[in-house]
Amino acid sequence: MKWADLVDQNIEEIAALDAIDAGKLYHWCKAVDIPAAASTIRYYAGAADKIHGEVLKASREFHAYTLLEPIGVVGHIIPWNFPSTMFVAKVSPSLAAGCTMVLKPAEQTPLSALFYAHLAKLVCVFNKCFIFLSNVIDIGKLSTKV
Repeated sequence: MKWADLVDQNIEEIAALDAIDAGKLYHWCKAVDIPAAASTIRYYAGAADKIHGEVLKASREFHAYTLLEPIGVVGHIIPWNFPSTMFVAKVSPSLAAGCTMVLKPAEQTPLSALFYAHLAKLVCVFNKCFIFLSNVIDIGKLSTKV
């Protein structure tokens, strides 16, 4: 929740970064994109303690259950056209599930992703669970070397 509060406090800076990087309208970012990003962060922050690992009722003869464990390392590649929206839509559920993340923003629009990561680090959200790849042009070649 503190991270979302910081996003709300820095809405002008993030909107300016998205406008400069992606060519989006500053007022649209400030009125729609960034408040929606903060809401997404709050939603998944609230969902983090609701993963219980229990059997669910299924509508047919299926067995359905949730697991109370992270799936491991999650890779995120953020496209250039919706940098704020896609950043929080990918990072927030991974944080809620307790996963470690490797994130690669588009080389055209890395500024808002870097600023979101900076804000998250200020409130200790990314404590050794976040790897940020910037200036990596061909992620395909990098991922095959690992």
